[in-house]
Amino acid sequence: MQIVTEKYSEIINQAKVHLEELRSIIEKHSEDSLKLKINSAIENLDNLFLIVFMGEFSTGKSSVINALIGEKVLKEGITPTTDKITIIKFGEKNEQLEEGIVTIEVPNSKLENTVLVDTPGTNVTIEQHKKITENFIPKSDIIFFTIAAERAVTSSEYEFVKYLKDDWKKNIIFLLNKIDIAENPEELDKLIEYTKNELQRLFGTEPVIIPISARLALEGNSESGFDSLNNLIFKILSQEERLRIKLTSSIDLSLNLAEETEEAINHDLSKISSDLEKLSDFDIRVKGMKEDIIQNSSQFTERIKGRLLEFKNRGIEFIDGLIRFENIFKLIRKEKVAKEFEQEVSHQTLKEIEKDLDDMVLWIENSSKKMIEDSISFYKDSIDKESYDLKTPFIQNRVKLIETVRSELEVRRKQVDPGLLGGNLVDSARSAVASVLGVQAGSLALGATVVSAFSSFIIDITGVLTTLAVMATAFAILPKKRGNAMKEFSTTVDNLSTQLTANIKSQLERDMDNVELQVVDSLSPLKNFYKTQKQKHYESKNKLEQIKKELVNLKQSMLTRKD
Repeated sequence: MQIVTEKYSEIINQAKVHLEELRSIIEKHSEDSLKLKINSAIENLDNLFLIVFMGEFSTGKSSVINALIGEKVLKEGITPTTDKITIIKFGEKNEQLEEGIVTIEVPNSKLENTVLVDTPGTNVTIEQHKKITENFIPKSDIIFFTIAAERAVTSSEYEFVKYLKDDWKKNIIFLLNKIDIAENPEELDKLIEYTKNELQRLFGTEPVIIPISARLALEGNSESGFDSLNNLIFKILSQEERLRIKLTSSIDLSLNLAEETEEAINHDLSKISSDLEKLSDFDIRVKGMKEDIIQNSSQFTERIKGRLLEFKNRGIEFIDGLIRFENIFKLIRKEKVAKEFEQEVSHQTLKEIEKDLDDMVLWIENSSKKMIEDSISFYKDSIDKESYDLKTPFIQNRVKLIETVRSELEVRRKQVDPGLLGGNLVDSARSAVASVLGVQAGSLALGATVVSAFSSFIIDITGVLTTLAVMATAFAILPKKRGNAMKEFSTTVDNLSTQLTANIKSQLERDMDNVELQVVDSLSPLKNFYKTQKQKHYESKNKLEQIKKELVNLKQSMLTRKD
């Protein structure tokens, strides 16, 4: 447990509150790697001051630690001697190995408030690298990176230091070990200057370098440079200074995480905006497809109008030839007249109309399915096809929901019921006939219904003429009756044509509205998801800005605090 002076207690507690708030936002909007980092930043506030030594093998890390402690607690050699992570801490003389990590307790007063960690070379195995990353880099307060004076900085050293600085925002002090290779002070100065320039060139900032010789230190040579290193670690780094470093490190890391989280939130908001725009286009496209189907259905209604026009012309011709004086005795035989009307006038036309309706029903079924299939294709091409390297909780939930919506669209496509569509249109046509002709359509087919109605109409005409058959005035009355009958028949057929096509179009619009509603309704969960997520993201973004300001103020107050 970190020993904390009372005057720093309040500032540490404030930092914990803000970091907990930040963790809550990170868990909602960022990837798992950021969760690991913020957890480490929070935990580190309660840990002992942790100093981690890193570098490639043969740079002398183990020798440096031995020289610091003043005794050989670690093995040394020119070949790799440390293949495990080693923790050196204060305690009774003890050593234990657990899960590839060696813990050595040393009864040395220098270590009472400090933990040292020796790591394998930076060119370690993946498993060792994972342990260093997960267990020690996040919790380190200072990293001493050891480089050998006899050679230039290697590519693996460069990559590892860059990772520590960019990803973890760690304090890094370079230990230039083995300076005893310099034959005189002038050569040593050149060596230090060269190393400084090289590191500044690689990382863009002026490095902190401590030139040392672990070999000379272990021999007790005052020229080893270890006075500066010892003074830094065990004297200059007082308890207050260590707390400042620890707090600064956690706050700097947290501010960096806040920036990354804000980028993730902005990325999500951009994706929400893009998807909502595409969904709006999707709605417009579905509506357009529906309107195209309704517009193209006119090919059938125009065909039916043409059939009824032919029906009207033949009917007028039939009535004109029927209601004449020479047919007086024929008109008395109502059933025969009705049969002739059906054979000569209505049979062929009405059979064709029923065929037209059957064709229309099949066309509507195929059009409805194609409408949904086109919707699925457009949906998949515009939204479903995208994938992202960034796996935020929003993106993960979005992917799952997109697949759910796609499956729902597939279900809706299979649920298009041709029987229902056909039944609706036929019922609508029967309703038109019943409305215009004043008959009970019942369960008769459309053609049978129209034939029955117009046969009754002709019988009504002949019924009137029955009373005229024996009257001398028949010659005067028949032309008028004939004209009225033709006019009434023409008006009735025109009304039927208007009502029938209007009913069919109205029913088609209702059926297509229902198909459109099914398609659009399938997207409701996705739209609601975006609406909710958009609000949550903006709330988190505003909260994040507040947390960042508080952390900056906290860091500033800590740096300016008087001891």
